[in-house]
Amino acid sequence: MASASEFCGIDPEGMGELATSLRGAADRLTAFSREFDEKLGRYGIATPALREIADIADWAGTQVSMLHGRIDLIRTLGAGAPELGGAGGTASMAAGGQGLVRLPDELKGFEVARGLASMYGEDILVHHGGELQAALIHEHADEIAQLADNPQAAAAFFALLSPKVRDALPSIIAATGSKTAKQDLGAFSKALGAALRAPSLVPAFAEVRNDLVKPVEGKVTAWNRLALLSRANAPSSVRSAAARSLVLDEFAKKPGQDWRAGSLGSKEYGLPDDLVAMGLEVLAGDGAAVRNAFSAMGDKDTTLSQVDTMKLFLNYAKGVGTGDEVADAFGRAMESGTEATTEKAGQHSPAAAAFAFDAIRAAAAFGADLPKPAKGSMGVIAQSYVHEMVSGGRFDRAADRLSGMQIPKHWEAFPGVTPAFYLSSGDTYQFMKTFIGENKTADAFDSTVAKLRHETLLAAARLDAQGNTDYFRDIAMMFGDFSSISFKAAKDVLGEEDAVADLARDFVKNTFGFMLGGVAVVQPVAEVGWELTQAYIVSTASDFWADSFETQVEAATDSRADLSKRMKYEMAYLLHSGGYPASEPPAELLNTKTGALKTYEQLTIEAKKGATDDKKWEQVLQEKLNAYENWMDGNADLDKKAEHSSRFQTSDLAENLLKIQN
Repeated sequence: MASASEFCGIDPEGMGELATSLRGAADRLTAFSREFDEKLGRYGIATPALREIADIADWAGTQVSMLHGRIDLIRTLGAGAPELGGAGGTASMAAGGQGLVRLPDELKGFEVARGLASMYGEDILVHHGGELQAALIHEHADEIAQLADNPQAAAAFFALLSPKVRDALPSIIAATGSKTAKQDLGAFSKALGAALRAPSLVPAFAEVRNDLVKPVEGKVTAWNRLALLSRANAPSSVRSAAARSLVLDEFAKKPGQDWRAGSLGSKEYGLPDDLVAMGLEVLAGDGAAVRNAFSAMGDKDTTLSQVDTMKLFLNYAKGVGTGDEVADAFGRAMESGTEATTEKAGQHSPAAAAFAFDAIRAAAAFGADLPKPAKGSMGVIAQSYVHEMVSGGRFDRAADRLSGMQIPKHWEAFPGVTPAFYLSSGDTYQFMKTFIGENKTADAFDSTVAKLRHETLLAAARLDAQGNTDYFRDIAMMFGDFSSISFKAAKDVLGEEDAVADLARDFVKNTFGFMLGGVAVVQPVAEVGWELTQAYIVSTASDFWADSFETQVEAATDSRADLSKRMKYEMAYLLHSGGYPASEPPAELLNTKTGALKTYEQLTIEAKKGATDDKKWEQVLQEKLNAYENWMDGNADLDKKAEHSSRFQTSDLAENLLKIQN
């Protein structure tokens, strides 16, 4: 096959003249062979040469039929081409000359496509029904899927398929009751996607593409077109144009309509019945398509901001019976538009970050009332924009800031924390409420925060070791403020008692899990540190602390957790790991494999193993901690920084200021 940049053209008129000439030659050969066969036969002369001439004439006749069929195919596929006087005008001589139809060099593939289009569009999809139709559709579905390997042939198939049949395809397949309906429709979608992504189009397919992105009368046809596109992996421009023209532009103008399309195959395909949800379904998975659609949705008279447009979908989802479908598709579309799963946290592109800024503010307006199917997606976005979330909890600078894309006045940047936009504490708090209570989502977000906290504190320790800076203390305070806001969000969503109980269970699992059943398991240091920070914050902020948290910890460990001491040990561990200047710790406090200080959990495991009948493990642990304390006391700068950093994480200032602001 020639490359897309090369010219491949056929002159239908010239080919017709060739066919006519060949037909005439075949007729003359036939007449000649008959005439001389009769004459020579009278004299008993054998005529094998004349029989060969007759065979040549017969072959020429079959070629004439083939040429006429190919001419019809070329003219059909070339419909709309500039060479045939289509919308594109006339072709230049440089393009190959007047009268030549520009087509990809895929004549063999086009013949296959014509056969499949004829079989489906003129027989299987129109003259059969029920189980037989389902069987016939499935029998040849693999051949349709294989067209995706030849995009030009796929384009030819859809160009040759009746528009009426194409627009009813999903409904037809579903109506058969086929158990393979989803797989079979997927084959057609796969071929369509390949055709839409082809670098150069079969001219007649341009009309198919244009039809797919035009408004239509009736929700059924719109649903069918969206269903065909939903798994086609179509180009961003097609997704956006189709979703907007078939439903979303009209929705933005008149959201109060009934947008249900009826049950057209939702069960068979796992697709929503709601047309608005279907529009979002087509967008989901393509960030550029999502951003394009939301930035241009409506018409010239639509005055809604992007944030207000997003709120339209959430309000609609809360008010209709198909709301769960809409909320789920909306959430996934927001994930795509923010590039939450495709770009790295702290390194988002400007387009994705600007979209995320609006998505977060739109969702934050609903807080805990956000429709449940969208909550998981908000957690995914929060994970990806963890730099922005943690920065949004800061009260040390620009405490009264409004959310914005620009750096707030008097803001101080911290190393390793690179937000693309700046949330107010109120928007941060409100957005946290959208997914608090969704356990898996919240746990995944906590793990992400824990990793960022650990990495930035280690980096801060290294920087503080090199000069007269106090990044370590400031970053510790930032995470303390964020933890305070996070806990307030949890209290407001779950109730204080349940919020504390959940935190207690996580704390015991992550920081004391090794004590349960005598199993020695140490959680990752980063996650243990974040759980400790949260517990430390809550210990000063919750009325239910003594009755709930400490009771559960004591039941699990047979000993109260001295959080203040543990927090100081963790700060010392991070400072030492970051190379902050200090004397060499005693050998018994060092991990022989890593050279780092042993964590509190590791010391406790050793104490349990070292316990004897004469000495309980708590006594062994205290001896180890005494050595830890003596070492810290002998390193005044490190001890002071660890102490201050610990104290800055216990302040309830963030929660109290947030109460005032709200």
